Amino acid sequence: MKKRIAFLSLIFLLLFLVFPLSLFSTTRGISVTAKKGQSLYLYKDYHALVVGISDYEKWPDLPSAAKDAREVASRLKEIGFEVRLALDPSAKELRKVLSNIVYEAGREKNRALLFYFAGHGETLELADGTELGYIVPGDCPLKNVDPIGFDSKAISMKDMEVLALKVKSKHFIMVFDSCFSGSLFNVVRAAPVDISEKSARPVRQFITAGGAGEQVPDQSVFKVVFLQGISGEADLNADGYVTGSELGMHLQEKVVNYSRGGQHPQYGKINNPKLDRGDFIFVPPQAPEKTNAAKTPSEEVMLKNIPDTRESGPAEAQDDRMASIPKTARTPHHV
Repeated sequence: MKKRIAFLSLIFLLLFLVFPLSLFSTTRGISVTAKKGQSLYLYKDYHALVVGISDYEKWPDLPSAAKDAREVASRLKEIGFEVRLALDPSAKELRKVLSNIVYEAGREKNRALLFYFAGHGETLELADGTELGYIVPGDCPLKNVDPIGFDSKAISMKDMEVLALKVKSKHFIMVFDSCFSGSLFNVVRAAPVDISEKSARPVRQFITAGGAGEQVPDQSVFKVVFLQGISGEADLNADGYVTGSELGMHLQEKVVNYSRGGQHPQYGKINNPKLDRGDFIFVPPQAPEKTNAAKTPSEEVMLKNIPDTRESGPAEAQDDRMASIPKTARTPHHV
């Protein structure tokens, strides 16, 4: 009996020595080193939902939106995210994948969640003069043509705020490559600060590509700057990490510049004392000083040839994410 116990103990020891990473890597999670030198445990893992809608039934198509979503999903996987990609979802399908965030990935408290949306946005003026933003699913009617149908299928920022509150995960950031209302979630602006114990506290953060009435080119400069930012260029204090606040500030500065003042990204944290103390943290794959050469030739050309969109009319007179091919008639398509 003693020999058997000794043999089993030896086998267990050998397994521990040979397979330590595969057996225990899931328990290590993600930690960072603060500027003061202390190690800070952040998350068990990263999860993301990326949505791209190119094919619209009633709205102008956005040929690059689905491609942008694939690129974002691919880059997030490269830096350690588990990613779910949804392309051209209907209203029903979009609501389902959003519910999955709450009741599947979002049930884990020690997790960082990211939602990225590339598609049309719309703004509705309310009775008190404030504005409410919406993201537009593939089968959503035009607001001015079928307001009841629009209201039943478009997803408002109030809906997204409630979703953010339902999620149990510690950190949740929503990124919208769309333009809509300037009063997004009643956000509070937060300047980037050094990573500390406070950074690990719960937070809900939001970034949009622009405000109501602004045009977003289908060839998205926002997407390009976002990918460069999470790869290290948004590390504004050079500590080796990119926070949600740094990313928002980086996008605001660069996109305004590249769009020649035509786009004004908005960012901030939810106005809730229990959910505005922390900061989402990305761990870039390389040091910030090495990422300045990370732009591909196609990205360089694109950033140099952004159309001037400063002459933007009322929100109702234009698409909030500008399509390169206007749609005049279309056979209904269902995904």
